[in-house]
Amino acid sequence: MTVPVRAPRTQAQRRDETRRALLDAAVESLVEHGFAGTTTLEVQKKAGVSRGALLHHFPSKAELLVATIAHLAEMRGRDLKQRSSALPTGPARVEAVLELIWECFNGPLFQVGMELRAAARTEPELKGALTAAERDVHTKILTQAAALFGHEIAARPGFEAAMELTLHLMMGAAMTTLLHNEPRIQSRINQWKTLFPSLLEKTS
Repeated sequence: MTVPVRAPRTQAQRRDETRRALLDAAVESLVEHGFAGTTTLEVQKKAGVSRGALLHHFPSKAELLVATIAHLAEMRGRDLKQRSSALPTGPARVEAVLELIWECFNGPLFQVGMELRAAARTEPELKGALTAAERDVHTKILTQAAALFGHEIAARPGFEAAMELTLHLMMGAAMTTLLHNEPRIQSRINQWKTLFPSLLEKTS
C-alpha cells in the first residue's frame, strides 16, 4: 500500500499559518495578561516565530493587537454559522438567537475588545486603528445577526434599531459581569428577549 505524498506548502500557505499563529498568540496573551502585559516579544515567543516574521506581518504593536479583533470576529462568525443549523424555527428562534449573541459577550472577543478600548484612550495610534476595525466588526455583527434571525425578521422596519439597542444593552451588561457576578444580569437579558419582538415594527 502506497502512502500518498502530501504536496509541500506554498509560500502563501506558510505566510497565512504564521499570521494565524501570531494572532492566536496575541489573543491568548491579551486574555491572560491584559494590554499592559502583552508585548510583541511575548507574542513572538508564544507563536514560535522569528522577530523578522512578526515585523513582516505586523510592524507595530497597535497593528498586531487591532488585527486580533477582526481575527476573533471571523472565528466567532464561523462558530455562529455552524451553530445556526441547530436554532429552532418560529417564535422561539428570536430568543435562541439573542441568547447566542449574548454568549458572544462572555467570550474572548469581548475581553480583548475591552482591553484595547481602555488602552486606546492614551494610545493615539491604537485608537485610530481600533476605531476603523470596530466599525468593520460592527457591520459584520449586524450582517451575521440578520442571517441568524432570517429574512422574515431581518426585513422588519425596526430590526436594525432593535439590534443596535441589543448590542448596547449586552455590552453594558457584559461590562458589569467583568467586575462582579451579578445574578440579575441574566434575568434582565431574558426580559429583553421578550421586549425585542415589539421593537421590530417600529421605525427609527
